[in-house]
Amino acid sequence: MSIYALVVAFFASVIFFTDALRQETQATLQKLPELWVQKLAGGRLVPMPLTMADSMRTFRGIKQVIPRIWGYNYDAPTGAVLTIIGSDSLPKGLRKIAQSSSARSQEPPAWVGAGLLRLRGLAVGESLTLLNDQGQLLSFEIRGTFESEARLLTHDLVVVPPVSARSLLGLAPEFCTDLGIEIHNPQEISNIGRKIDQRFAGLRVVSLPQLQATYAALFGWRGSLFLYGGMLSLLAFLILAWEKAAGRSREDQHLLGLLKALGWEISDVLWFKFWEGFLISFQALLLGLLMAYIHVFWAQAPLLKPLLAGWSVLYPDYPLLPTLRPASVLLIAVLALFPYLVATWSLPGGVPSPTRQK
Repeated sequence: MSIYALVVAFFASVIFFTDALRQETQATLQKLPELWVQKLAGGRLVPMPLTMADSMRTFRGIKQVIPRIWGYNYDAPTGAVLTIIGSDSLPKGLRKIAQSSSARSQEPPAWVGAGLLRLRGLAVGESLTLLNDQGQLLSFEIRGTFESEARLLTHDLVVVPPVSARSLLGLAPEFCTDLGIEIHNPQEISNIGRKIDQRFAGLRVVSLPQLQATYAALFGWRGSLFLYGGMLSLLAFLILAWEKAAGRSREDQHLLGLLKALGWEISDVLWFKFWEGFLISFQALLLGLLMAYIHVFWAQAPLLKPLLAGWSVLYPDYPLLPTLRPASVLLIAVLALFPYLVATWSLPGGVPSPTRQK
């Protein structure tokens, strides 16, 4: 039962961790605009002229075109890759936790995620120093910190004024990183995206449904690799269980002879083996679910996070909130109970079949 519980805990941990990542990703993507447009050169993202935003505002059905300034900055003291956003106010979906009552210095203001503050050992009102693309040190006064439902978004996020963000990212004043487009009618997202793609050359138009499907496929593909490994381990265990159930040990023959002498029928022995297998598998299921829950949501999946999260491990650490979907628990229960019961519910060795008995 211990080995059985470890096998169940393995693929249950994969399912729990994948579901938690999906929830984090969906919460993050809900804060994005319906469409965003990026300029490509040689297959890579390059800055986009601000004049393109005026051209796209003429499209029918577009509610708002928002030039966005954002990028990544490597933070040497923590070894994390920070996300820099240039904005005069907090983006939508961020809740203030603490803020400074007034400016204490002439340094540009910055709103910093709670995870980075913990990593750096800083507090609101102190200075945050970052290196820009030219290797120059830029200092910011931490005016406040924030949080959101999507911890992946806030733990590594730094919001600074657009001018400071351009200096950090090496972006010229007449350029932006990309354009976020809000649509009046969500049913017209694909049509408007197709029109923009046909009108302008060298652009990549990405819709929110496309990104959601991409991340769902990404986590599903990575999780499936480990689920296949877990299923192979379960199959190997079931082969051993079937061999044991079909074995003809002297102890089993002696026990079955005593049961027959006491008046047991073949059907009674089969049902006894069924309930014995059910109790073993059910206890292993509960123990495996408990170990998987502790591994993923209490210990933060140290065995799976480096493999399934990929490059996101460069971010400051983020907690995984418990995510127990009934469909996932049912899938684990079916995979844990049904194959074992089928493997163990067989005629015991040494017991004659009903046909021979007649």
